[in-house]
Amino acid sequence: MAELTIADLAVDYGPVRALGGITLSVPSGSIVAVLGANGAGKTTLLRAVSGTLRFHRGRVTAGRIALDGDRVDGLPAAAAVRRGVTHVPEGRRVFARMTVAENLRAGGLGTPRAAAAKAAQWVHELFPVLAERAHQRAGLLSGGEQQMLAIGRALMADPKVLLLDEPTLGLAPQMAARIAQTVRTINAAGTSVLLVEQNVAMALSLASHAYVLEVGQVTLEGPASELAGSDEVRRRYLGETGEQEALEALESRAGLSRWSA
Repeated sequence: MAELTIADLAVDYGPVRALGGITLSVPSGSIVAVLGANGAGKTTLLRAVSGTLRFHRGRVTAGRIALDGDRVDGLPAAAAVRRGVTHVPEGRRVFARMTVAENLRAGGLGTPRAAAAKAAQWVHELFPVLAERAHQRAGLLSGGEQQMLAIGRALMADPKVLLLDEPTLGLAPQMAARIAQTVRTINAAGTSVLLVEQNVAMALSLASHAYVLEVGQVTLEGPASELAGSDEVRRRYLGETGEQEALEALESRAGLSRWSA
C-alpha cells in the first residue's frame, strides 16, 4: 500500500492553465474519487500523476506530487510505473492488433519475472475471460472485455496506486457493476485507487473520500458518504432536484408568484 499526495498542483497546456492549486490525497489503502463535469481537469490530473502529460503537450508548472513522501512529479511515465503508479486511461486504449496475452505481457515489461507471473495469475483470477481468450486479438473483444484487459494490463506492473479514468464509460449497467466490484476487490488486496468516474453514484459508493473539480480547481471535498447526501452534489451530478426547488422552477417558468392565490 502507498499514500499519494498532491499539493498546490498547477498544470498548463501552452498558455492555457488547466489545473490551478490542486491539493488532494489518497491515503494508503483507500479509494478516492474525483468528480466534475467534462473539461473540469479530471483527466489532466491523472496524466500529471502518471507522467503522461508530455504526450499531450502539457506540463506541471507548480506544486508537487509524492508517493509515500518521495516526489514523482516530473518522472517519465515508465519511471512512474516502476515507482508503483499505473494509469488506465479513458477509452480503454488496448493494443487492438495484439493478442490478449501480448497486451498483458506489455503491461508487465520491466516487472521481475516472478512478480509478473504472480500478477498474471491474479489478473486471470479477476477476469477469467482473459485467460480463455488469451490468443484472441484484443480488438475483437467486447467493450467490457477490453476494459477488463486495460485494467489487467495495468495490474501486471504490480502497482501501489492505480489511476482509473472513467472505467465504466459506455458499458452496460451489468458490466459497469462488475467493473465496480473488481475495483473493490483490487483495493481490498492492497492497491490504493484514484478514480475518475462520470457515474457519480457509483463513484461515491466505492470511495471513502471524494473531491469535486470545477474549471481546474477543487470546489468541494469530503467523505464520500457526506457528498452523496449533499443537496448540491445530488442536484448537479445526480440529476436530483428537491421538491421545493422543482416547484419554484415550475412557477418561475409559468411567470407565477409563490404567494399568489
